[in-house]
Amino acid sequence: MKRAVIACFMLAMAIVLPGPNTSNAHGFEMERFRIALVQMDASQGKAKNLEKIGEFAVRAAQNRAEIICFPELSVTGYERHRPAPLAETIPGASSTAVSRLSRTHRIIILAGLIEKADNHLYITHMAAFPDGRVETYRKTHPGSNERAVFSKGNRLPVFHAKDNLGNRVTFAMGICYDMHFSEIAAIYSLKGAQILFAPHASPLGGEGRIAVWDRYLGARAYDNTLYVAACNHLGHGENNKSYGSGIGLWDPRTARLLKKCIDGKDAILFYDLDLATLAKRRTRESKTFYLKDRREDLYCPGQDSASPHQGAGRD
Repeated sequence: MKRAVIACFMLAMAIVLPGPNTSNAHGFEMERFRIALVQMDASQGKAKNLEKIGEFAVRAAQNRAEIICFPELSVTGYERHRPAPLAETIPGASSTAVSRLSRTHRIIILAGLIEKADNHLYITHMAAFPDGRVETYRKTHPGSNERAVFSKGNRLPVFHAKDNLGNRVTFAMGICYDMHFSEIAAIYSLKGAQILFAPHASPLGGEGRIAVWDRYLGARAYDNTLYVAACNHLGHGENNKSYGSGIGLWDPRTARLLKKCIDGKDAILFYDLDLATLAKRRTRESKTFYLKDRREDLYCPGQDSASPHQGAGRD
């Protein structure tokens, strides 16, 4: 119980609710912030995957994208039966290569690999920045078939960057199964995230993939006043398992799908996010930034509050 109370207290302390006089932290001089999302076959080995990541990064930079996101385990390929030979430390060869691409092309690159740390394996997504930083998010909710192999990440970090005009941008990541847990999106939004990237390695692709995402990713965007941007693995992986295509982006104002790609081949999708309007919606005065009205006293009761099981004859 003490742990839950502490966690709720930390969450309350993390709330970022800019007011109308907030300085340039969220006051965008530009109207649009361009992102790129990639669906990619990552089954041909690290060297080929890194080559593809480089080619897409060049294309994204040439099209003035600020961030490019690749699918889950896009560097190593998705492998849960024999992941250890593919695992790497961070820093390591692959993270160094991705960081070099980010610095060279002046674009933030989000790419995934199997990370090895302290005798554990993690499904990790890197955020490589043009200034040389490489930060990470470890999947916090491995799927039922992954838990015997991969450890759970224990942090929900947000990442900070600036666009070409110096405007601050805050984003976060949730990997595949993570996105079924609504608390993650709420916590990220309370920490100031404007964009939630959702890299996947799902066998379901095409229109079916978009239809499944539509059931909950739009709600994540709408309830938490942030953009949700998802991209999927494709091709064949371990034991010749097939992975489906799919890229989608959801609107924080309407919960609607803004743009999609369902081609069954490597592809990139660009979209210009309206972060200036989003900033106006994420204020204490906004009637549609619902998180500002959260009741932590109900969601995170103190030690003396009645638990749901009190009086039910259970320990």
